[in-house]
Amino acid sequence: MYCSHLSALQGLLNDDQIQNLEMYFSNLIGGATKNITVSKLSKALGISTQVASRILTKCKEIGLVRVFYTIRCPECGMLIKKVDSIADIPSEPFECYSCNEEIEVEPSDVELVYALDDDSVFTEGQQEGLDLLARAVAPEDSMESIFLAGGINEYFFHPTNDEYEKLKNMYKAIENRSGTTKKIGDTLEDLTVYLFNLCPIFKAAGIRTTTNQIDCCVRNKIYLKYGILDIIGGRFFIECKNESDTPSGGYMSKLHSIISNTNSGEKGKCIKFGIIISKKKGPSTFKQLAVKSYLKDGIVIIAICGEELKELFDEKGNLLDLIERKANEIMMDSTTDLVGAGLYDS
Repeated sequence: MYCSHLSALQGLLNDDQIQNLEMYFSNLIGGATKNITVSKLSKALGISTQVASRILTKCKEIGLVRVFYTIRCPECGMLIKKVDSIADIPSEPFECYSCNEEIEVEPSDVELVYALDDDSVFTEGQQEGLDLLARAVAPEDSMESIFLAGGINEYFFHPTNDEYEKLKNMYKAIENRSGTTKKIGDTLEDLTVYLFNLCPIFKAAGIRTTTNQIDCCVRNKIYLKYGILDIIGGRFFIECKNESDTPSGGYMSKLHSIISNTNSGEKGKCIKFGIIISKKKGPSTFKQLAVKSYLKDGIVIIAICGEELKELFDEKGNLLDLIERKANEIMMDSTTDLVGAGLYDS
């Protein structure tokens, strides 16, 4: 029988495959415990790289492994940088210290490497690690390939238990509605800014333009053309409505107007995504207007209510999964519950 930690992989692997995975981990010692890749796991277990990617993503989620990112120069193939967070991957061009070429890192130049987080879970074995400097990036190990295989949201949003607890406490302050009108309004804005800053590639803050106060402007520091990140683009606006009654449908039109004005003239499509976050659930006209604006000019606006935030925090859910589901509901004009249909986890 395999260790209890690996039982979370049931559904991805059968019992024999899980036992083989346990044996694989058990036979790693030394540098090999910190040099686990999708391609190695795929070869060791005789499974596809897509399945191997999902396995390592799940192992990361349950705390068996941690991930770090190695960057290779696309010109000379030398490993030139290793970072612990995807947010630390350079977004600006820089000079490779090996070949002195100026390079701009693409997802295909970044390899995800995993390390056992707790070696004591498994019995030590005999394998030795390979020299990361001696080989080029295997295509199936690149960040690009792994994100295309799915699971991108988990890499970009993974709060700690303490951070989820803080989110729950901040939401309780919204429910209590104590203090001045400004203080009541600020509680939802503060929660929103904190929530989106928990995503390491986002930078969120309230801003003022020449014509409008934006409750929360979110900058996507690493614009990758995958999943929800492609939909939201390089930046987006959030409007917060901490009202005790159902918010007006006019708020949807207002946000669409703000985004459209930002995109007007010769500025191109600066903003293509927006969110209304309200304490109370929005009216049915929210979705109708959102679908209309998407069909008209491709701007996607979603609405998230307080109950959905509470469920997200209580269940320790993934913010990006929630945003992706709601965006798809608008873009497809779906009347089917996508969670009920099995397309998203509840």
